Amino acid sequence: MKSILACVTAFLLMAVVDDRYIGARAAADTLPATLTGSALLDDWGNRFTSLGASVPENPLRTQVRTTIAQLAMFDAVNAVLEGPYRPFASKPASAPGASPEAAAIRAAYIVALSEFPTKAATIDSAYAASIAAVPASPEAIADGIVVGEAAANGVLAARAGDHRNDPDLEGYTPASGPGAWIPTPPAFANPQTPFLQFVTPFGYHDPTRFRPHAPPALDSRTYAIDYHESRDLGRATETSRTAEQSATALFWSPSASALWSANVRSLASSMDLLTAARFEAIGIATVTNALIACWDAKYTYMFWRPVTAIRAGDSDGNAETDPDPAWTPFIVTPSHPEYPAAHTTVGASVLAFYTAWFGTDQFALTFKGNGGAVRTYTSVNDIHAEEANARVWGGMHWRNSTEVGTKVGSRVGKFTAKHLLKPLDD
Repeated sequence: MKSILACVTAFLLMAVVDDRYIGARAAADTLPATLTGSALLDDWGNRFTSLGASVPENPLRTQVRTTIAQLAMFDAVNAVLEGPYRPFASKPASAPGASPEAAAIRAAYIVALSEFPTKAATIDSAYAASIAAVPASPEAIADGIVVGEAAANGVLAARAGDHRNDPDLEGYTPASGPGAWIPTPPAFANPQTPFLQFVTPFGYHDPTRFRPHAPPALDSRTYAIDYHESRDLGRATETSRTAEQSATALFWSPSASALWSANVRSLASSMDLLTAARFEAIGIATVTNALIACWDAKYTYMFWRPVTAIRAGDSDGNAETDPDPAWTPFIVTPSHPEYPAAHTTVGASVLAFYTAWFGTDQFALTFKGNGGAVRTYTSVNDIHAEEANARVWGGMHWRNSTEVGTKVGSRVGKFTAKHLLKPLDD
């Protein structure tokens, strides 16, 4: 009974703070009786995904916005709990006894309003429901709100001019000829979010910092070897790919950012609020930083996909690459340049963060893939190998691209883990 009264009291407080919340109490029925720990972080972190889809906007743009929200929630919780960590942007003063849950919710709310202004009514309703589920006194909630708002404004100010709102196609110049990326079948769609190559990373400033060397020359032996592997194992039909290889390609086929962000959240589920806020903020930032580094390379080199190259194998100047004009990949090719592979870049980045966090690259990791299928791994290298194989067996990538992606991602993850939200005594 006391819990129910606390929820009602908290809601009435918010109605006084802002009359936009009157009538939104019914939305709390979709939330647990209390909202604490990583469940609170995930409720708002995942809400950004839904908001982005409803706008709609490209999920990679939403990924940047979500990272901002995660960092704002961390700064808010770190301030209220007097955490021993450096903030991303600020550590606002907090009244004794302030609610860290209310601070985190308010921080995410302020960021959401800033990033999705046309969805204010939806965001207001969600906010009222979340605040009503905070297990704290009205005074503690009110004090937490003050901290959360200040933390969010600090992060938003720090991200001013970061290029996250640039036009989707900024930075794209169509190309043609052997080796050049062009829109791929079946949709022949415009390239996906080339603007991302210019977005300021989290924890460092230069999006070109981890740019790799150029892809192999078309007349090289490396290219010829990769060509034959992807052509034979990645084709949709009449392939030498085994049933298990096909299952692996499908398992890793969803968006890399979605797969790895979900995995970060799953590992945080048993952590206390401050630890989970820091773990998720760094983890989601490693996903985003890896994407930025990958997109910098993709749109710098504009390398062609197997579906384009194999159909035009007689145009590349390599005597070892016979063309197959009817070749089709097992999995539909994403609409952006090939080099390097985004899945291995993102995966390696997060795994480098995990290795730094847990102090080892040998640990059990349960991973949920396509369709909710679950696989368990025991080492970082096992995941590196399988994720790389999946992109070759799916026919979307060359082997070299997956290997370079792993190297780039590992560097991004190590750097982000070392420099973002460090302990105060580090």
